[in-house]
Order: sequence, then structure tokens, then C-alpha cells
Amino acid sequence: MSKLVLKNALLWGEKKDITISDGKFEKICENTDEFDLDLKGKRVIPGLIDVHTHGCVGLDTMDGDFAPMCRFYAEHGTTSFLPTTMTMDEESLLAVCAADTDCKGAEILGFHLEGPFISEKYKGAQNPDFIRKPDVEEFSRYNRVKMITVAPEAEGAIEFIKAVTPKTVVALGHTDCSYEEALAAIDAGANCLTHTYNAMPPLHHRNPGPIGAAVERQIYAQLICDGFHISKPVVLATYKMFGRDRMVIISDSIRPAGLPDGSYESGGLAVTLKDGAARLADGTIAGSTATLYDCVLKATEMGIPFEDAVYMASATPAALLGVNKGHIKEGYDADLLVLNEDDTIDTVIIGGKIFK
Repeated sequence: MSKLVLKNALLWGEKKDITISDGKFEKICENTDEFDLDLKGKRVIPGLIDVHTHGCVGLDTMDGDFAPMCRFYAEHGTTSFLPTTMTMDEESLLAVCAADTDCKGAEILGFHLEGPFISEKYKGAQNPDFIRKPDVEEFSRYNRVKMITVAPEAEGAIEFIKAVTPKTVVALGHTDCSYEEALAAIDAGANCLTHTYNAMPPLHHRNPGPIGAAVERQIYAQLICDGFHISKPVVLATYKMFGRDRMVIISDSIRPAGLPDGSYESGGLAVTLKDGAARLADGTIAGSTATLYDCVLKATEMGIPFEDAVYMASATPAALLGVNKGHIKEGYDADLLVLNEDDTIDTVIIGGKIFK
């Protein structure tokens, strides 16, 4: 039995000793006599879970080379994630879903297919050549898919959603759907918005669209809090509309994350990174270059309480995915971050083991 005891951890303002056994939080108490690591009052927070991230350090999910990505994510506080694909041909998607995901570092919980069953009008940085109608038979050939983004107005989408939920989380995104079409998709089993506001009709006071439907039904809403995709007032409004139990902070990071300004490729499209913003040739935002912890800090900077920002990047995505993570409580997976006084990351623990 593997065991790790952390002493003097500051857990949401209270000094606690944390005992981890076999990858789980076994006991959280005070005044443990024997310990492995004295944190001397440093704060601890749950490990972060990114349900929407395409890549980093020059790699993309479509490359299927996850070892460097898992290491980078872990180093920056993301302890588990869903590698997110692009809208591509079936052969490429099959290859990615069959790739080796048993890598040191951040744990891969499954895949997020962002497409190919989306709207061409709101394709964003997706390649229109590979957009197609929802197909249950095609989808059944992909392994380990935890989430899929679908445009509910696409032909056959409602039947598709009914067929794949609840085993798979269906997120509504890259869509031109109406309020009524979004409600029909939610009734069919869809339970999330993909990068809310981006690649979908806006929230209009007479035509509420998918965002209005999501607010009414209180499904989950992903939000990119990198400081480029969504303005501060809208981040705060979304937080108030969905609350910390339904708003999910995501990075939507792409290949250039962790790299300097320059020219890159993402999903077969040329991307230019300048001053932290990644854009296509026509100026469309192509994705973010922030880490999930960057987004937590940015949300806090915008006015969201730090504890709630962390919650929306740990406990809320865990609830969305139905995984035993996101809390530093007895019985949960032992993923946590130890923070320095300046909010930088000191130590990362994944599955009860210190990541080095």
C-alpha cells in the first residue's frame, strides 16, 4: 500500500494534515504525528481538470503524441484532461482515439470530439472540408470518447444525441441553432455548451438562442477565461447566470501554448501567435495559449472569488464528467496542487504521487 502524509496544509483557510493511501484521500485531520512532507502552511487546492484543450508545446491532439502534453499539463497544474480533437476525416480521428494515453503526468480521462458534426456557418477554426452529418454508426467506431460537441440543428442531430447519451456528454457548440432547437437537444440529453459565446449565436433579448436555452435549463457552460475570448463583464455575468456548480472554466489551448510568438498550424489551418493571442489569417481567434491555471488566475483577476474559480476548474468539470475527482475530501482521487504565497505552483500530486 502506497502512502503519503502531508502536514500543515492550508485547506481553504484551515490548517489540515492530509493522509493519502493508494491514490485516494484517506483522512483529513489535525495534528498527525508522522508525516512525509511538511507544507508549513502552504495552500493546497484540488488538481485541475480541463475538458477542452487541443494541445500545447508544439503538439496537437491530432498528432496522438501525448507524453509531452501530459508532462506540460501536469507541470502547469492540470492533473487530468480530455484531449480535444479537431473536425477531421474518420481515419485521422480513429487513429487518435486508438493512441497510447498511458503517460506520466496529467491523466487522460477520455477524448472530447469537437466535431465533425457541426455547423459550417459557425465553424470557427475548424476545417469545413470535414464537416458532416451526425452519424451514430461512425461515432460507435471511436474509442474512449467522453464528450462530443454537436450542432443540434444538423440533420439527424436529435436522434444522434438520444443515442449517445448519457454514456457520452453531449455539448452544444459550433452551432447556428435557435432557442427551440437547443431546448430540443437538451431534452434529448445534451448537457453542456462548448466555449459559451464563441461559435454560436449571441444571447439576444428576443432571440435567446442556445445560451438562453442553457440558462433556462441550467445545463453546464464551458467558458474560456484567457482574457482574449471573453470580456470581463461577460465572464462575471456568466458566473452569475450559471453559478460555480454549472460554469466550467476551460483553456481551449492549442499547439502554440507554452511557445513564443510565431507561425504555427492547428487542425490543418495556419495560425499566428502574437502577444498571447492565436488567430487565423482572417483574424478569427483560433484557440487560446493559456493553461487552465492561467485561466483560474484570470477569472480571479476579473472578480470571481479564487475558491469559486478553482471549483469551476476542478469540482464542476468532475461533476460534468462523472469522475471521482475535484475535491480534497476523503474517498476522492488524490490530485492536488501546493501553492506558493505568490500563487505559483510549488508541488503537483497526481494519483497520490508527487509529480517530478
